[in-house]
Formats: sequence, C-alpha cells, structure tokens
Amino acid sequence: MGVGETMSGGNEDRAASLDMTRGVCYLIEEKKPDLAYRMFRQLVGEGLPGLVITRQYPDRVRREKGLPEAKVLWLSHTPGEDYHNPTAIGTLAKTISRFIEDHKGEAVVLLDGLEYLIVNNGFLQTLMFVEHVNEFVMQRKAVVLIPVAPDALEEKELALLERNLEVVESPIVKMDLEMKEVGKLLDSY
Repeated sequence: MGVGETMSGGNEDRAASLDMTRGVCYLIEEKKPDLAYRMFRQLVGEGLPGLVITRQYPDRVRREKGLPEAKVLWLSHTPGEDYHNPTAIGTLAKTISRFIEDHKGEAVVLLDGLEYLIVNNGFLQTLMFVEHVNEFVMQRKAVVLIPVAPDALEEKELALLERNLEVVESPIVKMDLEMKEVGKLLDSY
C-alpha cells in the first residue's frame, strides 16, 4: 500500500499536498533525511504545528533546514536547552504524546535519529518505542515522519519497522513534491 492509499479506500483526513493520511507514522527510507525534512516543511507550511527530534544541534537545524520557528529537540548526552537524553526513550515517547495532545491531536513530528536511538537503547527497545508512538498516533490526526538509512539496519530489523509503519516510496513522493513546488513557483509568476 503506497502513500495516500487507505485500507478502506475511503476519503479520510489527509495532508492535502502530499496526500498523506492523518493518524499515520511514515517510515522514509533514505540515506540522508532530505525528503523527510521537505515533507515536514510542507506540512508545517499548511498550518500543522511541528516538532523535530534530531541528532543535529537545534540552531543548525532551524538555519539549514529553513525552519526558523520550529520546536527542535536535540538527542544528546550533553545537557543543555532543548536537549533530550537518547537513553530516556520512555520520556521521549511522553514528550511526543504531550506535543500532539497540546495541539488537539493535530501535529507533525519528525523523528530524525532512529538509528541513534537504536545504538543507545537496542533495536527491540526502540521498536517497542516506535510501536507505542504509532499506536498513539493512530488515534489522532497527527503525522509522524521517521527517516531511516536502510543500510544502517539488519534486513530483519528493517522488515519489522516496515511491517508496523507506512513506508514512503521515496522517488514517487519526491517527484510529487517537486511537481507541487514547481507549480507553486509558476503560480507566483
């Protein structure tokens, strides 16, 4: 089942420009999370409040990814403002849940650092975390984007993630997103 398809085939709430069903966690398989950030920017641009959880320093993410107003949490063992200890995976799940609830169930979360969570917590613990977040999101109208480098995982681990999340077919979504961006540029002339 590709992005935008629903099991029932019905018209559910969708993030219009990307044709993404709300209440879904998406697994975006790519070496660098470029597509995931573009999708995130698009959804935030449509009015969804956004939270980025990343291994990159928050100010750098805001500057380099064009997200000056975004709430960014840094996965780091170094204490500081807007940081989260990567081994505190239970409180990370609560942080995500609280952010979504604070916005009445409608928000977008980009979890850029799944591999780092796996290194710090082990695969099974991280898989349980992802499944918990997924179950929470299914009951809301939020969207969670989880980029992952497929080469960083064992084939079995990637298969377990794919089984529980909606997999984004990167080339198709990238082309659709580029067409919409070009359309907006043309409309502005």
